[in-house]
Amino acid sequence: MKISLEELKKEAKIQGFPIVGAIKPHYFTELKERLEQYVKEGHRFVFDNQDLEEKCNPFLAMENCKTIIVLGLPYFTGEIKDSKADSKDFTLCGRLARTAWGEDYHRVFHRKMKNLGESLEKLFPNILYQSYVDTGPLVDRYLAAKVNLGFYGFNNLFYHQQYGSYVFYGYMLIDHEVEFPEREKVLSKCETSTLCEDCRQCIKVCPGEAIEKPYRVNASRCISGILQMKGIIPDEDKVRIGNRIYGCDECQEVCPYNQKLDYSSEPAFIPKDPPAYPDLIELLHLSNKEFRKIYGNNASGWRGNRILKRNALIALGNNKDSRAVSHILPFAKDSREDLRNAALWALDRIKEKSEE
Repeated sequence: MKISLEELKKEAKIQGFPIVGAIKPHYFTELKERLEQYVKEGHRFVFDNQDLEEKCNPFLAMENCKTIIVLGLPYFTGEIKDSKADSKDFTLCGRLARTAWGEDYHRVFHRKMKNLGESLEKLFPNILYQSYVDTGPLVDRYLAAKVNLGFYGFNNLFYHQQYGSYVFYGYMLIDHEVEFPEREKVLSKCETSTLCEDCRQCIKVCPGEAIEKPYRVNASRCISGILQMKGIIPDEDKVRIGNRIYGCDECQEVCPYNQKLDYSSEPAFIPKDPPAYPDLIELLHLSNKEFRKIYGNNASGWRGNRILKRNALIALGNNKDSRAVSHILPFAKDSREDLRNAALWALDRIKEKSEE
């Protein structure tokens, strides 16, 4: 028995997914060629799944897959008022990208997909499904493009007409076929949009100069990726990080297409604990237990206390507030090389400021 696409969309929207599409599974040859080229050029995050076959062959994840359901969950919640952002204490604050505002989106997404799966089981008792978001074998945004949910921008982010680039994408593999109306037939190929036209704003403002040209991003230079890597961050990149401790929204914030968006209706994405602009001094003093309590349910928490503390030290160095010195000094003698390196660099930056 086939599932109608309209019925599928209705159930998905009931569970909080305003963006829904579906496609028949097949081997994504075009994607394989594209990824092989990226690998050849070295433009990939090292923590990304390296198995290209898994990314291009949905039948490796589910042998009897009949349909891929693509789901989008917007996360733009507007501007957040933060008392410290307008005070003298702002130089002691860092910044989280919007992907790390509120509850970890992986949890929110999986919770909603679980509810959707249970709804489909009531309609089709024998249905089997597997759910993925972000860390699954296939490429979420590529699937979104295949079902014509939006377009790629010059920064290689995926844009939806109503919600811009502030959308999380995931997918479900099911062993039932979906009946597509003639008007809902999906594109056979991911077409490049011309909506960016002559705009180069994202290319101009990228702090890591990672967008080398339209649709070509050097992942090794992306600040979002650099902040998540382990070890010592090169001094040149430390300066580029600014006050960020996780993620980077720069190319999204300047994009003309992102200026008038529908807001997300998901309350879980409103930042609370941690706030959008975390207190860096507080972060430096958190024990592992305290860190898990505050950041454990946040998208940034997966990188752990150590990496976020390293990033906080760098942010304090860039903020150049001398009040942070006494809190940085203990890390200058830390046995962990990455923290020690970041602390010494931060102290030098603050010293330079005081000598100006």
